[in-house]
Amino acid sequence: MGRPERPLDAADGPIAAFARDLRALRKRAGNPSYRELARTALFAPSVLSGAASGHRMPTLPVTLAFVTACGDDWATWERRWRKVTAETAVGGGEQTRPVVRMASNFARPAQLPIGTTTFVGRSEALDSAMQVIGRAGPVRTPILISGPIGVGKTALALRLAEDVAADYPDGQLYADLGAGGPDNQSPNGIVHGFLRALGVPASHVPDDPTQRIGLCRSLLAQRRLLVLLENAHDECQVRPLLGRFAHSQIIVTGRARLLGLDGVHRIDLTKFDREESMTLLEQLIGTERVQAEPEATDSLAELCGDLPLAVSIIGRMIAARPEWAIAYTAGLLADRDRLMVNLCIGDVNVRDRFASAYQMLSSAGRRALDQLGRDGSRWITAIGLASVQGISVPSADEVLESLVDAGLLVRAHVGGRYSIPAMVRAFAAMARRAASPLAAPPWQPQSVSA
Repeated sequence: MGRPERPLDAADGPIAAFARDLRALRKRAGNPSYRELARTALFAPSVLSGAASGHRMPTLPVTLAFVTACGDDWATWERRWRKVTAETAVGGGEQTRPVVRMASNFARPAQLPIGTTTFVGRSEALDSAMQVIGRAGPVRTPILISGPIGVGKTALALRLAEDVAADYPDGQLYADLGAGGPDNQSPNGIVHGFLRALGVPASHVPDDPTQRIGLCRSLLAQRRLLVLLENAHDECQVRPLLGRFAHSQIIVTGRARLLGLDGVHRIDLTKFDREESMTLLEQLIGTERVQAEPEATDSLAELCGDLPLAVSIIGRMIAARPEWAIAYTAGLLADRDRLMVNLCIGDVNVRDRFASAYQMLSSAGRRALDQLGRDGSRWITAIGLASVQGISVPSADEVLESLVDAGLLVRAHVGGRYSIPAMVRAFAAMARRAASPLAAPPWQPQSVSA
């Protein structure tokens, strides 16, 4: 049995008329129970029933969730809601004041961090994303950008956001799902921050996590917002924030492929080709210096494994030291034992990115990485790993897949093979050397001789 409908307020007036129209809308939709509506609206049945009771004006998010669940046009009902609340607010009724205040305090957030000024390549990925964003349809398809550590996922997402920002006049929301403590990473904490950024007073943020997420989805359904969720490491962080949004666009980045998410457009980034690496180095170092030492510049790109993060770091390092010859820098990086230590500028370094992924690996994943550091191979297979470590092939395959989602391996074009990027081989060798009790862990600074 569904929840019985609450009696309609006997008093006549615009709020009661609004409630009667909501009831009529529900009847035209086939008279679903409030419990059935709640599954789509993501508000409790009692909240939806109360919206159609006429005792008080429902909030805009509840109204639009009710309307959307019944399959009607939310834009028309938003205009109607604003007209009714304006009429009833004239008398200063206590019932409508909080709603009007909440609507008038709507903010236009601009939370996206600054992007790079030396963006290179990625034309195919950008075209693919733009086609999805420009595609006509009742629901916007979320975009998931995944790939190995340092491949430029955030740079692509921010460039994409910059290109389409004008289409989302209600603002941009941003959350780093991999930063801060557990509360900051949880969907509940992120949603709370989004609601406050959108102007919802603290007193109006629901205590119940489900209703809180439902309110956030409702606001995303009403507005034209661009949302960037960065560094997602599992589906549970992302899924609660996804919904059927006609106008708001969600972009997610992460090393993991999040294969459990359905209905998303996937963009898998790979390392630069050599021409893109050379272009980025030319932008950072200067055309004259690169043209004066083309072979040394090519060697730099090779030593960096054409990894965008590594190429960017070394390019900025050389740009800051005009007295350095490019060949001298290439000589520094040629020492594999010091490669990870040298790829550092300011608070940005390659080693820490890999160390973060290393710390999150299972014991089986660390043993596999140790094997990569021992062999120094450019590729590996599940059969090969199983043979060396004495485990089953399915277990080895599971371990290798986990390394892919950690951003440490890349699926090769040849079936069954996993490519081991140059930076991963260097870090794996460092991690293996650090396995000694007397050695410092690979994520701690090491002394560098002059």
